[in-house]
Amino acid sequence: MLPRFLDWFSRKAKSRTALDVLEAGRGAEPADRDLSRVVPIILPLELLRAAWPGPIVQIGDLPFCAAWATCGEMNSFFYVTEREAQFWGDAGIDWRAEALENLSRMSANRPASGEKLDDDGVPFLKVMLHDDAIGPSRLLLPHLFEDSLGADYEVAIPEQTCAIAYRRDLSPSQAADVNAMINGCYEHGTEPMSPEGFEARRFWQFAEGSTSR
Repeated sequence: MLPRFLDWFSRKAKSRTALDVLEAGRGAEPADRDLSRVVPIILPLELLRAAWPGPIVQIGDLPFCAAWATCGEMNSFFYVTEREAQFWGDAGIDWRAEALENLSRMSANRPASGEKLDDDGVPFLKVMLHDDAIGPSRLLLPHLFEDSLGADYEVAIPEQTCAIAYRRDLSPSQAADVNAMINGCYEHGTEPMSPEGFEARRFWQFAEGSTSR
Protein backbone atom coordinates (compact mmCIF):
# COMPACT_ATOMS: atom_id res chain seq x y z
CA MET A 1 0.00 0.00 0.00
CA LEU A 2 2.75 2.49 0.92
CA PRO A 3 4.50 2.37 -2.50
CA ARG A 4 1.20 3.28 -4.18
CA PHE A 5 0.81 6.29 -1.88
CA LEU A 6 4.34 7.49 -2.56
CA ASP A 7 3.72 7.17 -6.30
CA TRP A 8 0.55 9.24 -5.90
CA PHE A 9 2.47 11.99 -4.11
CA SER A 10 5.15 12.00 -6.81
CA ARG A 11 2.44 12.77 -9.37
CA LYS A 12 0.81 15.59 -7.41
CA ALA A 13 0.78 19.06 -8.88
CA LYS A 14 3.40 21.52 -7.69
CA SER A 15 2.70 22.76 -4.18
CA ARG A 16 0.97 26.12 -3.92
CA THR A 17 2.85 28.96 -2.31
CA ALA A 18 1.49 30.63 0.81
CA LEU A 19 0.56 33.64 -1.31
CA ASP A 20 -1.44 31.42 -3.67
CA VAL A 21 -3.33 29.99 -0.71
CA LEU A 22 -4.06 33.38 0.78
CA GLU A 23 -5.24 34.89 -2.49
CA ALA A 24 -7.47 31.99 -3.57
CA GLY A 25 -11.12 32.91 -3.70
CA ARG A 26 -10.75 36.67 -3.43
CA GLY A 27 -12.41 37.33 -6.79
CA ALA A 28 -15.66 35.44 -6.16
CA GLU A 29 -18.92 37.33 -5.69
CA PRO A 30 -20.77 36.23 -2.52
CA ALA A 31 -24.01 35.53 -4.37
CA ASP A 32 -22.16 33.30 -6.84
CA ARG A 33 -20.67 30.97 -4.23
CA ASP A 34 -22.41 27.58 -4.09
CA LEU A 35 -22.76 27.05 -0.35
CA SER A 36 -23.73 23.41 -0.89
CA ARG A 37 -20.11 22.75 -1.93
CA VAL A 38 -18.38 24.62 0.90
CA VAL A 39 -16.52 22.42 3.41
CA PRO A 40 -14.00 23.00 6.20
CA ILE A 41 -10.35 22.52 5.24
CA ILE A 42 -7.61 21.64 7.73
CA LEU A 43 -4.49 23.80 7.41
CA PRO A 44 -1.20 24.36 9.28
CA LEU A 45 -1.63 26.49 12.40
CA GLU A 46 0.85 29.12 11.18
CA LEU A 47 -1.71 30.29 8.63
CA LEU A 48 -3.87 31.48 11.53
CA ARG A 49 -1.30 34.20 12.08
CA ALA A 50 -1.04 35.12 8.40
CA ALA A 51 -3.06 37.73 6.54
CA TRP A 52 -5.81 35.23 5.81
CA PRO A 53 -8.62 36.71 3.66
CA GLY A 54 -11.50 34.97 5.43
CA PRO A 55 -12.75 33.09 8.49
CA ILE A 56 -10.16 30.79 10.07
CA VAL A 57 -10.07 29.15 13.52
CA GLN A 58 -7.78 26.93 15.53
CA ILE A 59 -9.05 23.38 16.03
CA GLY A 60 -9.17 23.05 19.81
CA ASP A 61 -5.60 23.12 21.10
CA LEU A 62 -4.21 21.20 18.13
CA PRO A 63 -1.41 22.48 15.87
CA PHE A 64 -3.95 22.86 13.06
CA CYS A 65 -6.53 25.41 12.01
CA ALA A 66 -9.55 25.26 9.74
CA ALA A 67 -10.79 27.56 7.01
CA TRP A 68 -13.67 26.98 4.61
CA ALA A 69 -13.51 26.46 0.86
CA THR A 70 -14.90 24.89 -2.25
CA CYS A 71 -12.67 22.68 -4.37
CA GLY A 72 -12.31 23.49 -8.05
CA GLU A 73 -10.42 22.06 -11.01
CA MET A 74 -7.09 20.33 -10.30
CA ASN A 75 -8.07 20.28 -6.62
CA SER A 76 -7.59 24.04 -6.27
CA PHE A 77 -9.25 25.43 -3.15
CA PHE A 78 -11.29 28.63 -3.32
CA TYR A 79 -11.51 29.89 0.23
CA VAL A 80 -14.47 31.64 1.80
CA THR A 81 -13.78 35.34 2.33
CA GLU A 82 -14.98 37.61 5.12
CA ARG A 83 -17.27 39.31 2.61
CA GLU A 84 -18.95 36.01 1.75
CA ALA A 85 -19.30 35.06 5.41
CA GLN A 86 -20.92 38.43 6.11
CA PHE A 87 -23.26 37.95 3.13
CA TRP A 88 -24.51 34.60 4.47
CA GLY A 89 -24.71 35.88 8.03
CA ASP A 90 -26.81 38.86 6.99
CA ALA A 91 -29.15 36.41 5.23
CA GLY A 92 -29.58 34.46 8.47
CA ILE A 93 -27.69 31.42 7.16
CA ASP A 94 -25.67 29.30 9.60
CA TRP A 95 -23.08 28.64 6.93
CA ARG A 96 -20.57 26.93 9.23
CA ALA A 97 -23.15 24.31 10.19
CA GLU A 98 -24.11 23.88 6.54
CA ALA A 99 -20.47 23.38 5.57
CA LEU A 100 -20.10 20.64 8.18
CA GLU A 101 -23.27 18.99 6.90
CA ASN A 102 -21.87 19.16 3.37
CA LEU A 103 -18.75 17.36 4.58
CA SER A 104 -20.84 14.70 6.30
CA ARG A 105 -22.89 14.17 3.16
CA MET A 106 -19.81 13.91 0.96
CA SER A 107 -18.24 11.39 3.33
CA ALA A 108 -21.25 9.14 3.91
CA ASN A 109 -20.56 6.62 1.16
CA ARG A 110 -16.77 6.63 1.38
CA PRO A 111 -15.38 7.87 4.70
CA ALA A 112 -12.00 6.28 3.95
CA SER A 113 -10.18 5.72 0.68
CA GLY A 114 -8.37 2.61 1.89
CA GLU A 115 -7.67 0.40 4.90
CA LYS A 116 -5.45 -2.36 6.26
CA LEU A 117 -6.86 -5.43 8.00
CA ASP A 118 -5.52 -7.59 10.80
CA ASP A 119 -5.33 -11.39 10.63
CA ASP A 120 -9.01 -11.61 11.58
CA GLY A 121 -10.07 -9.34 8.74
CA VAL A 122 -10.77 -6.39 11.05
CA PRO A 123 -9.47 -2.93 10.04
CA PHE A 124 -6.69 -1.49 12.17
CA LEU A 125 -5.86 1.43 9.85
CA LYS A 126 -7.98 3.74 7.68
CA VAL A 127 -6.53 6.06 5.05
CA MET A 128 -8.12 9.29 3.86
CA LEU A 129 -6.44 10.12 0.56
CA HIS A 130 -9.50 10.95 -1.49
CA ASP A 131 -9.68 12.28 -5.02
CA ASP A 132 -11.56 15.32 -3.69
CA ALA A 133 -8.39 16.39 -1.79
CA ILE A 134 -10.28 16.91 1.48
CA GLY A 135 -9.48 13.57 3.09
CA PRO A 136 -8.16 15.12 6.33
CA SER A 137 -11.32 17.22 6.72
CA ARG A 138 -13.16 13.99 7.52
CA LEU A 139 -11.34 13.88 10.87
CA LEU A 140 -13.65 16.72 11.92
CA LEU A 141 -16.66 14.37 11.81
CA PRO A 142 -17.20 12.89 15.29
CA HIS A 143 -17.14 9.11 15.80
CA LEU A 144 -16.52 8.44 12.10
CA PHE A 145 -14.48 5.26 12.63
CA GLU A 146 -15.51 4.20 16.13
CA ASP A 147 -17.33 1.09 14.93
CA SER A 148 -14.25 -0.29 13.18
CA LEU A 149 -11.32 1.21 15.13
CA GLY A 150 -12.77 1.59 18.63
CA ALA A 151 -13.86 4.61 20.65
CA ASP A 152 -10.27 5.59 21.48
CA TYR A 153 -8.83 5.55 17.97
CA GLU A 154 -6.06 7.95 17.01
CA VAL A 155 -5.29 9.97 13.90
CA ALA A 156 -2.52 11.77 12.06
CA ILE A 157 -2.31 14.32 9.23
CA PRO A 158 1.13 13.78 7.71
CA GLU A 159 0.25 15.68 4.53
CA GLN A 160 -2.35 18.30 3.72
CA THR A 161 -4.35 15.93 1.52
CA CYS A 162 -3.75 12.73 3.50
CA ALA A 163 -4.93 11.60 6.94
CA ILE A 164 -4.53 8.31 8.79
CA ALA A 165 -6.83 6.84 11.46
CA TYR A 166 -5.75 3.78 13.43
CA ARG A 167 -6.54 1.65 16.44
CA ARG A 168 -4.88 2.67 19.67
CA ASP A 169 -3.87 -0.88 20.57
CA LEU A 170 -1.64 -2.20 17.81
CA SER A 171 0.63 -5.20 17.51
CA PRO A 172 4.30 -4.43 16.78
CA SER A 173 3.84 -5.25 13.09
CA GLN A 174 0.68 -3.14 12.86
CA ALA A 175 2.40 -0.22 14.58
CA ALA A 176 5.24 -0.53 12.08
CA ASP A 177 2.74 -0.35 9.21
CA VAL A 178 1.07 2.73 10.69
CA ASN A 179 4.38 4.50 11.30
CA ALA A 180 5.62 3.68 7.80
CA MET A 181 2.44 5.10 6.30
CA ILE A 182 2.61 8.30 8.34
CA ASN A 183 6.32 8.88 7.83
CA GLY A 184 6.16 8.06 4.13
CA CYS A 185 3.39 10.59 3.52
CA TYR A 186 5.11 13.21 5.67
CA GLU A 187 8.51 12.81 4.02
CA HIS A 188 7.36 12.47 0.41
CA GLY A 189 4.26 14.66 0.29
CA THR A 190 4.37 18.08 -1.34
CA GLU A 191 2.57 19.78 1.58
CA PRO A 192 3.79 18.08 4.79
CA MET A 193 1.82 18.76 7.96
CA SER A 194 2.82 16.69 11.03
CA PRO A 195 4.01 13.11 11.72
CA GLU A 196 2.50 13.29 15.21
CA GLY A 197 -0.48 11.19 16.30
CA PHE A 198 -3.47 12.63 18.19
CA GLU A 199 -6.59 11.35 19.89
CA ALA A 200 -9.37 11.54 17.31
CA ARG A 201 -11.77 13.19 19.75
CA ARG A 202 -9.57 16.29 19.93
CA PHE A 203 -10.68 17.17 16.40
CA TRP A 204 -14.36 16.88 17.28
CA GLN A 205 -14.36 20.17 19.20
CA PHE A 206 -14.58 21.82 15.80
CA ALA A 207 -17.95 20.18 15.12
CA GLU A 208 -19.26 21.29 18.50
CA GLY A 209 -18.34 24.88 17.68
CA SER A 210 -19.77 24.71 14.17
CA THR A 211 -23.17 23.42 15.26
CA SER A 212 -23.60 25.71 18.25
CA ARG A 213 -23.54 28.98 16.32
